[in-house]
Amino acid sequence: MEFCFECSDFACENLVRIDTVYRTRFDMSLIENLNYIKEKGMDAFLEAEKEKWTCPDCGEVISVHTKRCYRCNPP
Repeated sequence: MEFCFECSDFACENLVRIDTVYRTRFDMSLIENLNYIKEKGMDAFLEAEKEKWTCPDCGEVISVHTKRCYRCNPP
């Protein structure tokens, strides 16, 4: 098994708990990500994430935790 969605207990209590934390703190869902991978595949997921988390101004990575590019907006 490579992904949680392959398990007969998907989405288990532990995953739901972690997902709730990520939804609350970072506005992202691990369960939605897994469903996306299941439906469209890993390559499509990685391409979508790259587009989502790349700074449009400089091309560096945007932090998932703070939603900012540290090159354009240093702490």
